[in-house]
Amino acid sequence: MVKSLSEDLRWRIIYCQAEGFTQNEIAKRMYVSETTVNKVCRIFKKWECVKDPFICRVERRKIFTTQDMSALKSLVKDKIDWYLDELVHEKEQRTGKLVSVPTLWRSLQFCGITRKKIQKAAKERSEILRGVYLYNIGMNYTAEQLIFIDESSKDERTLTRLYGYSPVNTRAEKSVVFIRGKRYMILSALSLEGFIAVDIMEGSCDKERFQTFILTQLVNILLYYFL
Repeated sequence: MVKSLSEDLRWRIIYCQAEGFTQNEIAKRMYVSETTVNKVCRIFKKWECVKDPFICRVERRKIFTTQDMSALKSLVKDKIDWYLDELVHEKEQRTGKLVSVPTLWRSLQFCGITRKKIQKAAKERSEILRGVYLYNIGMNYTAEQLIFIDESSKDERTLTRLYGYSPVNTRAEKSVVFIRGKRYMILSALSLEGFIAVDIMEGSCDKERFQTFILTQLVNILLYYFL
């Protein structure tokens, strides 16, 4: 197969023609045939560009059909944590078509599927019970009655960022603390008014500390608000 001329070389042919060189002289200077020079000049005269805009690039025939792509979407939806080589093997078993890992990756991109961090959901969770719970909350309580309690922790490694930038083929390296150091825990209660109770402690929070936080801080505030 004859390799097509680069766009830069095609423009050089046009520049030489504009400078007054004949097609024969241009062919000798560019080491191409006179027929090629004539073709590029005709395209430029007709379309004012060096490539015919209506000639489409011929691509390789796709291995996966539309049905195969739909089956791939269903497979990924069912097996979201499989590796690419596992998906390749499963597709071969189902369709009889063996493709490379890069081909499968491009097929996933074509389907709009990307690799993400998995969000874990409890397998024991019941959507029906969750719906009943949310219904009861919405029907029997107002927003002012709701208080949300959460905990968070911090040590010397908490603020370490996991991603960074560096030139190609070089590591993004930064000097960070590897020793955890002292660990602090914060308990907070949040309502529509903002944070109404906060407790900070060194170490982890256990059952006794959590009960103490509820009885000594949160209960008194609730009595003040609702009595």
